[in-house]
Amino acid sequence: MASVTDIEDFLQGPLVTWLRACLDNSERLTDYEDLADGVVIYEVLLLIDPEPMYHGVIPSLGNPLQRIRNFDCIIKNIKTLYEEELCQLVVLLPDSVRLGKEPESKAGLEDMQLLLLLLLGCAVQCPNKQRFIEHIKTLSVEAQHCIVHCIKQVTESQEIVLCGDHEKSLSQEQMFTHIQHLIKERDKYLQVWIGQEDRKCAGVVMGNERLNATTPSGGERGESQHLAVELADWKARLRKQRQELEEKSEALAETKEELEHNKILVAKLRNEMQDLKQQARASKAYRDEVDALRERAERCEKLEGEITRYRDKLCDMEFYKSRVEELRQDNRVLEETREMLEEQLARARKRGDHIIQLEASILQYKQTINDLVLERDANQEKLQQLYEENSQLTILSKSQLNNSAYESDHLEDTDTGSGDNSLSEQLTSNAQARALRLELENRRLASTVESLQEAALQHTNEQILELEKEKKKLSLQVDDLEENKRKLMQHNTELETSVKNAQRDTKKMQELLETLQHQLQIQSESLSRDKQRLERRVQELEASLDVAKAQADRLGELEDAKSKIASLERDVGKLKESLEAKSEMLEKLTCEVEMNSKEKLDLTKNLEEANIQIVRYHEREREFKDLESRYAIDHKTLSVLQKDLVAEKLNTQQLKSSLDKLGLPVDKLSDPDNALDTILSRPEILKMVRQRLSLDETTKCDLSHLNECNARLEVNISTLQSQISSLTSQLTALQLANSQLVAEKEEVIKELEKVQTDQVTLQALHEQLSVQYESQRNDKEFLKTTLRDLRIEHRNLKEANELLSSVNETLTADKDNLKDESKSLNNLRAEHSKLKDDFRSLFTSNEKLKKEYRALQEEYKSLRVESGKCKLSLTELNGELETRNDKITGLEVQVSKLTSQCEMLTQIKTSFEEDRRSLMEYVRQLLDQYHELLMHSLDDKEHYHAEEKMFRDKVNNLNRQKEKLEEKIMEHYFKLESCPAKKKSFGATLVKRMRKAGSELISKSRKSWHEDTARKGTDSDTSLEEVRSRQADGLSLGTPGTRRTVYYSGDENNSTTNDQDDSKSLPSETPRTSTPQHEPAGPPLLVYNRLTTVLGRNPTPPHSPALSQSSKKQSSNESKTGPNPVWFEYGCV
Repeated sequence: MASVTDIEDFLQGPLVTWLRACLDNSERLTDYEDLADGVVIYEVLLLIDPEPMYHGVIPSLGNPLQRIRNFDCIIKNIKTLYEEELCQLVVLLPDSVRLGKEPESKAGLEDMQLLLLLLLGCAVQCPNKQRFIEHIKTLSVEAQHCIVHCIKQVTESQEIVLCGDHEKSLSQEQMFTHIQHLIKERDKYLQVWIGQEDRKCAGVVMGNERLNATTPSGGERGESQHLAVELADWKARLRKQRQELEEKSEALAETKEELEHNKILVAKLRNEMQDLKQQARASKAYRDEVDALRERAERCEKLEGEITRYRDKLCDMEFYKSRVEELRQDNRVLEETREMLEEQLARARKRGDHIIQLEASILQYKQTINDLVLERDANQEKLQQLYEENSQLTILSKSQLNNSAYESDHLEDTDTGSGDNSLSEQLTSNAQARALRLELENRRLASTVESLQEAALQHTNEQILELEKEKKKLSLQVDDLEENKRKLMQHNTELETSVKNAQRDTKKMQELLETLQHQLQIQSESLSRDKQRLERRVQELEASLDVAKAQADRLGELEDAKSKIASLERDVGKLKESLEAKSEMLEKLTCEVEMNSKEKLDLTKNLEEANIQIVRYHEREREFKDLESRYAIDHKTLSVLQKDLVAEKLNTQQLKSSLDKLGLPVDKLSDPDNALDTILSRPEILKMVRQRLSLDETTKCDLSHLNECNARLEVNISTLQSQISSLTSQLTALQLANSQLVAEKEEVIKELEKVQTDQVTLQALHEQLSVQYESQRNDKEFLKTTLRDLRIEHRNLKEANELLSSVNETLTADKDNLKDESKSLNNLRAEHSKLKDDFRSLFTSNEKLKKEYRALQEEYKSLRVESGKCKLSLTELNGELETRNDKITGLEVQVSKLTSQCEMLTQIKTSFEEDRRSLMEYVRQLLDQYHELLMHSLDDKEHYHAEEKMFRDKVNNLNRQKEKLEEKIMEHYFKLESCPAKKKSFGATLVKRMRKAGSELISKSRKSWHEDTARKGTDSDTSLEEVRSRQADGLSLGTPGTRRTVYYSGDENNSTTNDQDDSKSLPSETPRTSTPQHEPAGPPLLVYNRLTTVLGRNPTPPHSPALSQSSKKQSSNESKTGPNPVWFEYGCV
């Protein structure tokens, strides 16, 4: 036996602490007995493997046999886990017998430690290992280090468990220790087995001796003869078996010799086949090379097509990338919406939970309200009763006060008239006093009786109130029970329907089972027949094998046979798979049948429980009805008793009044002797007695009747008390019944646990049956495979002869083909050289394509990088765009302002155009005057000097006006520099066009002008030529604000043609070539300014009366319209 300290150290060790951490309730493992029971270890094993192979671990309750079974089941499950799931071999296993019988011994402690080590190894290597690792992490650091050391003992050191991966690394020392351990275990188990056999033999010998002592010698002789006969039979059978064995061994030796001979032949055939194969391989190699070259050429074409496809796909990839980014953004939006919806869902769930809690609290409050209403009704009833009692008591107190006053007055009267009265009067007075005392006592007794009755009535009323409360509570319970009854009825109907459906399913499954069993029987019978037939066939095949082996000379057959064997093996595998599928279907069907039967049993149990509850409910209803009937009877009896009490009070009052009339005091009548003496001493009383004897008889009858009534009342009171006690007993009985129901419920739970244990045992039986079924199925498959192998061998041997002959023919044909192929090979070699050259060229082109492809990939990568940069720049540009949009909005506001200003300017422009037209008309008038003056000057030489002065004045005035206008133009030009440059675009284009037109016109006008002046210069003097030159320079091309101005009307060609014609015909009409405005319906004038043009201002004309008037009008118009000139740089009007 191990010491207490050893057990405590083991319990405080790392393995037990880990086991406690794995349990849901660590307080379950407190003592070593809890560990030695095995239930706690099995629970942890169920966490490792929820569906173990072996079941049946039950609390042992100190039973060693149950402990042995528990530990045997646990050890078997651990072993199956290591062997099947972890593919490891357990070398050291704990002894389940020692753990069951002697758990507290040192060897038992070592076995327990080994068991926990193996369990820890399973937990660390199982699929649910993460859970156990988290449990280990919750422990202290020292415990974790110890557990790691324990895990290394199981997984790394190969003393307890052998891993499949470490077979080669296993050292000789470890192997030697394992072998020593196995030898020791073998010797130990041999000794145990020998001891058990000795005990059995000793028991058998003792039993035989006893039988020999009891049986006679004649019986022994008969038995010995019988045994001798059996011995002879067995010997004969042995001889036969030996002979069969010798025959079979001889047949085996012969077959071995034949096999060796066949092997030699096979080796020869293999050598020949190898030579042929080498030749065929060489030809195949050349063919393969040709095919490979052709395939490569095809591949090159395919590769070119693929390259074009990839180039097309590159464009698609960019589109797909943009699409993917859009989808990602949509996905982000959807995720955000999903999160929002999840938050809303969580809120809705919280609200739903809160609503459920509120509904539960509302139901509780409703129940409390019902209870309070009941209490209020009871309190109101009590108050009414107390009011009634109070009124009765006040009436009684008033009556008692009146009676006491009356008695005192009566006593005073008797005292005053006592001296005068005679002896008879004294007697009468004494009798009356006694009668009064008796009356007082009677009243006192009546009051006591009434008080008792009232107390009894109050008690009964209180009980009645309590009963009414109980009645209301019971009525509420009845309502609840009725609702439960309805629910149960509904549940019952549902269960009945489910039971019916389950019965139908079970019937169907039973029919299926029967059909499957019938099919299995048919199959087994057919298989047995096939087996017999195949055995016969095997014998025939063995005979044919001997013949076929002699004929099997070449290897081709065997190779064909091997290929066929492989195909047949595939068929066998397929058939095996189909058989396994069918067996799995059978197992599923059986499992479904078992599940349906279990469900049926559960449903029947539920039905029985429901029926029991319904019966109980009906019993409670009956009891409730009985209570109601009893309550009605009690109520009626109470009312009758109250009436009887009132009648008795009236009778007692009548008696008192009669005694008062007789003059007998009530106190004296209490003693019978004194009462007789007083009555006999008084003749008046005798007379009165005689007179009222008849009345006494009636009173006696009344008294007897009253006594009977009192007795009845007492009986009724006793019956009521008994009924109350019975009701209390019934209440206690109901409470007991409730407690019994609770106990029954616990018993039902225990029965359920028992049923579960039974289920576990049934599962174990089912597993055993399944194991048996698998073994039988394996036997069946083995027989099938043997039969198929025999059939295949027979077919192969039959076909062998045919194939050998065909092989010879094929070999000869192959020789001829090889000769032809050798010729074709030479041609193929030439083609091969050509194809090599083609291949090299294709290879170079392929390499170029690869390089191009790599370059494209690099370009693609760079493009990707650039696209990323572009995206970044796009984001930046988007930001800038937003800022620009803001600026654009501001500019739009400015544009709106500028448009309003433009409208104002257009109005000013229209006014300027009107001014321009008036100026043009004025200029025409001036030119007309100028031409008239010229003509006049040429015609009239006498008035030349006066005209010359006039012209000089005009020229001076015009020069002044020109200078003023130039100054104003320069001022406005400086102002226009501050304006935006947008206004120059349209004007600049027009200015370029007008420069060309103007330059041509100026050149033409200059030519014409010089020609005219040259013609006219012959007739004039030098002074006149100077005036003409000044006029030509100042007046013909001089307009306000310009150095040189051309007035152009219409097309250039017309003007030039007119100029030429006029210059040839008339010299006087030369100025009109440049400005042909003398026609009334001519085209609009065009003014070209070399520097700048001022519109909207009229020049000061010369001092003539007509011009002054027109100038005044124009100045007045200018004052009306206002100073709104429009300036154009190199502009045109």
